Amino acid sequence: MSSAEISEHPPIYDGLVQELGDVLAETRQVAEQTRDQVRQALDWSTVRDAQEEREQRAFSAFG
Repeated sequence: MSSAEISEHPPIYDGLVQELGDVLAETRQVAEQTRDQVRQALDWSTVRDAQEEREQRAFSAFG
């Protein structure tokens, strides 16, 4: 068996995709959506920016 034959999907794969759907593609899509949601949820850049703005506007008796 050559490496080209190994890297291609086996014949049964196409039949399973037709019957059950492409679970691997759906899983990849859900994983990407989850990754994007996590990035947004853990993005504290707006909080840092707001804090910096407050600090710049704050009164300083020495400044």
